[in-house]
Amino acid sequence: MKRSLATLTENIYDVVIIGGGIYGACVAWEASSRGLSVALVEQSDFGGATSANSLKTVHGGLRYLQTADIKRMRESISERTTLMGIAPHLVHPLRVLIPTYGYGTKGNVAPFCGVKTE
Repeated sequence: MKRSLATLTENIYDVVIIGGGIYGACVAWEASSRGLSVALVEQSDFGGATSANSLKTVHGGLRYLQTADIKRMRESISERTTLMGIAPHLVHPLRVLIPTYGYGTKGNVAPFCGVKTE
């Protein structure tokens, strides 16, 4: 990676991404892995101020069981599986403890449906 304004203006890029937060970095990585030439422009330090709404956990849809949002849960599981394949050194399963109280999806039935037994 080079930070050179002269090089940036001399070349033609397939994709130019403004912002080097989590979303900008991921889009740049995805585009470059598909063979596109990419320029990533950041105001200061890459990843210095993370993108708004980015999560530090890849929850795999467990949180969507409570609202019975099965479609979103499946999408989240798919994304987590992809990330685990791309960066197994960064994404790995962790045990969680979820307090449950109430009835229906607020109780212990919904999280129990997502438990993987070994």
